[in-house]
Amino acid sequence: MRTAVTLAAVVLMAAGCGSVLGDRDGPSTGGQEGAPSDGPTAVVTAPPALRTIPPPDTTGGPSVTTRPSGAGAADNTDSADSGGTGNAQGGETPDSSTQGGETQASDAAGTAGAAPDPATTPQTSAPSADGDVPSLAETRFELVPVAEIEAPIALVARPGTGQRYVATLTGHVWLLDPTDGRDDDGGADARAAPQLVADFGSRVSQGCENGLLGITFSPDGSQLYVSYTDTARNSRIAVMPMDGESPQADRRRVLLALDQPACNHNGGDLTFGPDGNLWIGFGDGGGADDVFGQGQNRSTLLATMARIDPNPASGQGYGIPAGNPFAAGGEAPEVWAYGARNPWRFSFDRLTGDLWIADVGQNRIEEIHVLPAAEGWLPGANLGWPLFEGNERFSGSESPADLVFPVYTYTHDEGCSVTGGYVYRGRAIAALQGTYVFGDYCAGDLWGLVRGPDGTAERIDLGVSASRNTLVSFGEDADGELYALSAAGTVYRLAAVEP
Repeated sequence: MRTAVTLAAVVLMAAGCGSVLGDRDGPSTGGQEGAPSDGPTAVVTAPPALRTIPPPDTTGGPSVTTRPSGAGAADNTDSADSGGTGNAQGGETPDSSTQGGETQASDAAGTAGAAPDPATTPQTSAPSADGDVPSLAETRFELVPVAEIEAPIALVARPGTGQRYVATLTGHVWLLDPTDGRDDDGGADARAAPQLVADFGSRVSQGCENGLLGITFSPDGSQLYVSYTDTARNSRIAVMPMDGESPQADRRRVLLALDQPACNHNGGDLTFGPDGNLWIGFGDGGGADDVFGQGQNRSTLLATMARIDPNPASGQGYGIPAGNPFAAGGEAPEVWAYGARNPWRFSFDRLTGDLWIADVGQNRIEEIHVLPAAEGWLPGANLGWPLFEGNERFSGSESPADLVFPVYTYTHDEGCSVTGGYVYRGRAIAALQGTYVFGDYCAGDLWGLVRGPDGTAERIDLGVSASRNTLVSFGEDADGELYALSAAGTVYRLAAVEP
């Protein structure tokens, strides 16, 4: 997303963020973009050895710190709601693509390594009728429209139900028709219109890369968490209770507030991990070339993956889970990993618990990182920005020992802004089982990433595409089936073509 696009075509993949510790980065300065720059591009032919990080203590224990409302958290109202417009994803100039009940009990919530055990978690793939699983190369795919919604930006399943909710950049939340427009005989019928269940658009900024950027439910489905930029273009993480099928927007409580130095690179995705904690992705604060110098700064939430306990024992603010790598070091205790440019969608593999992070590049390279659950999600991992763009040197000369290089990269010859997705664990497409499905906003193509035993990754073209400059997000339903969202206004389900 290197150029401005209309609201219908914009999707916020390039989000960037501010700092949490008492908003120490200062107030937002508006639409500060920074000047594009080519930056150094010397290829690093021998990346430094990666740090061997011991897995975190898994003995459990409560959160070690509570962040009160207002000290990196926020009070129950949006501060500085004073106008603004926006939305977008992450390049040199504002790019355009920008995820309730209680968490697990305190012991589980304070544990960093509580990932699913592949040995005890049932495999969800299904063989074909003759007992053979078709190969991915033999499978043809299609994108089946399931809903028409203006500016969709995120799709999530509500735990304990078959319900699927779609958020829009404009601050609306919709409940999808459970039939996907199929009649009782399985034939195509007129699609039922999605049901509008929440509207807090008056509190959400529009334009640039601003807007409602992500939603997720608490593990028990009783609360909806939202990530958005307020009317002052600052990042907010809020929670609201569910009443039946509807989020109670008038009972919204702002949990975490981050001032933004610019309007782009907001990140904005959020989800609950297998450990029961809330994970949030933030970009580098916007502009180009890490103009605010936050990429390697562990005292801010800019350019990080953060992990918090949204339901601490105190019942106030949020907690810092045991095992957070910087909780005792005088740096931002919420930070789990740092050195991200604009993490535009991340997800946990529902079988293995591995964390997949798609990070939007700037001049040349898009990248995907994996933090393995078996290694405790590599606490303190340094994703490299702005020292590296992908696996190429971008600036400086340092090669910190905590660098974690991407498992896969591609250049801007093939796209311009990665849209992260999910490892497929559904039952409908046996050949896709275990494949990480993602795409590129600009190209619109959907791809599958398959990793070999040695960790090398092979990309496979799935042969389906959204319109160029519209592929803003992916979603996963309760059964593990995947959806692609087009900023042009269509929600698609990924399906295999019947032979």
